[in-house]
Amino acid sequence: MTNKRIDQFAATVAAGDGVTNGLLFTRSLLRDLGFESDIYSFSIPDQMAGQVLPARTFHSSQCSLLMYHHSMGHDHGRWLLQQKCPKAMVYHNITPPEFFPEGGGLRRYAELGLEQLREWREEFVHALADSPLNESELVEAGYTRSKTLPLLVDTRRLEGTKSQPAFMRQQPDDTRFYLAVGRLAENKRQYLLIEAFYHLLQNQGTAEQPAQRLIIVGGTTSEAYARGLHQHVRNLGLQDSVLLVGKCSEAELRWLYHTAHQYWCASAHEGFCMPLLEANYASLPVVTQARSNIPDTLGEGGLLLESDDPVDFAMAAHFLNTEPGLYEAMVAAGHRNLLRYERENLRTALSLWLEQLDLISPVKE
Repeated sequence: MTNKRIDQFAATVAAGDGVTNGLLFTRSLLRDLGFESDIYSFSIPDQMAGQVLPARTFHSSQCSLLMYHHSMGHDHGRWLLQQKCPKAMVYHNITPPEFFPEGGGLRRYAELGLEQLREWREEFVHALADSPLNESELVEAGYTRSKTLPLLVDTRRLEGTKSQPAFMRQQPDDTRFYLAVGRLAENKRQYLLIEAFYHLLQNQGTAEQPAQRLIIVGGTTSEAYARGLHQHVRNLGLQDSVLLVGKCSEAELRWLYHTAHQYWCASAHEGFCMPLLEANYASLPVVTQARSNIPDTLGEGGLLLESDDPVDFAMAAHFLNTEPGLYEAMVAAGHRNLLRYERENLRTALSLWLEQLDLISPVKE
């Protein structure tokens, strides 16, 4: 065991957010390894009070290493650079600014985040990336010491209680639903999923089918984009069968993952895409497109499409429903994909990385 302290910092945290879940998972691994470890932030929602501490209470003199999580530009750079303890970057990717409208806050902070990524490279003793795509961006930004280590995949989060969301209690008992989880933001391209669902229904024609729904879960990052999605649903006449339900609780998400028929994703840019693995864990077959880091995260664990055509997406979903044995084969492939992310493997990789840093002595179990 060791009494050394390794803390983490992120400018903002949010309950259920992928980066925040990564912070919590990394803290649990660090504590498993015998380190004292806390998380600090400037923006802490009420439901995370106690789990995350105010940044103003952080004492760099007591910290052997501060792991700084970078996923968007922010206004706390001066505070971060003033901390005198050794610092390591943990890079979660920044959505390219061109996905956001010009003149908006999201575009400005995405541009600032990329600028900070480049300008701060000399501040860190090492850098971690949670995917090969993210590590390639670190190298491009001038980081000479980096490693890919996906400190995100805590499948224990999916082992808790399940709670049926209220909006599902209003649906017929035999409803077959297709699930998508992600922020309502331009790069997530939920509009393609809505179009694919429209074509899936059209392809089935008048044949007898159970009630079918597309459930899109996620908070709103871009208000204008969210309004456009609702209008798109109305234009296609899908008001009763496409539900944009906002955020759900962890218990509700578990229920949705374990009860859905397929998991859908059409995102154009993902630094990692944790929901793909959550679907694998819940034995939910995945249909998605081979964009950004999605092929690396998903591995063999789903149907990967090269096409952006929603008709092709709908046909893949229909094929998954009708081809004998394919559904079961995709579920099994998802379970195999998860083996790459087992907790023990990630804890060992983290331990080895810490040992390689000159300032951290080997951890004794």
